[in-house]
Amino acid sequence: MKASQVLERPTEVGPAPGTSRPLRAAYVLSALIVGFMATASIVGLFLDGLYTDGAWAREALRGGDLVTLALVVPLLLGALFLSVRGSRRAQVVWVAMLGYSIYNYAYYVFGAEFNDVFLLHIAILSMSIFALAVLAPRLDVAGIAARIRGGAAARWVGAFLVLVGLGQGGLWAFLIVRFALTGELLPDIPEDGQHLVFALDLALLAPTLVLAGILLFRRTAVGLVMGAAVALFGAVYQVNLNMAGVFQDAAGVPGVKAFPLEGIVLLLGFVIASAVLLIAPRQR
Repeated sequence: MKASQVLERPTEVGPAPGTSRPLRAAYVLSALIVGFMATASIVGLFLDGLYTDGAWAREALRGGDLVTLALVVPLLLGALFLSVRGSRRAQVVWVAMLGYSIYNYAYYVFGAEFNDVFLLHIAILSMSIFALAVLAPRLDVAGIAARIRGGAAARWVGAFLVLVGLGQGGLWAFLIVRFALTGELLPDIPEDGQHLVFALDLALLAPTLVLAGILLFRRTAVGLVMGAAVALFGAVYQVNLNMAGVFQDAAGVPGVKAFPLEGIVLLLGFVIASAVLLIAPRQR
């Protein structure tokens, strides 16, 4: 093998990312987020009566607390540790978990009743936004993209993300228009809950899925990084939604069942999409 080939071969672990103040701030904020998320989730799970919302919202919040504590906290902590060691795939996980934190805690901040950890929820949401804002410009997009599978696999995943984004956004838009014409909403979900879901999904989630899918389909460097992060975010949040259904079903919430078919299909789709992009990718 020629020496030039050895030098050009990409490696997974290299020097830790730069030591600029913005990047250090992202590490510090993210470390604080880990601690705050763990604390808020433990209190939410084990302090009876913390959430004074109705059964539908209360059990969804508690299911989210379990997933955050058991899955998101370890993923974010591991991503921080490996990112310090220079792992570029870990930075994708880092971005994905910050995105999860922003989207997830928007529900706790804007949708839940006042509770004893409300200030902690606000802190997590705010710090997650600023951590992602200072981290994103410092990412080595080209270096990360080189560790993500491209080719036809990326195109298929991109098409999947666009399909989910358009499908979700289109369904919510239809329900909103139907409400404007007939006053009819979904029967088994509280009206304020539907209001927040529609607002967050149409303002943030659906456009992000569609944009990431289009850029990933085009196989741009930004698209590869963004698509992988969004796919992983989708997988983790589908776990959150399914666990919320488990809690709601156990509490006897009308119209809710654990592990609905559409939830399982979406979970498998996002898990497969994440694995396709991040596990054993083609080295370029």
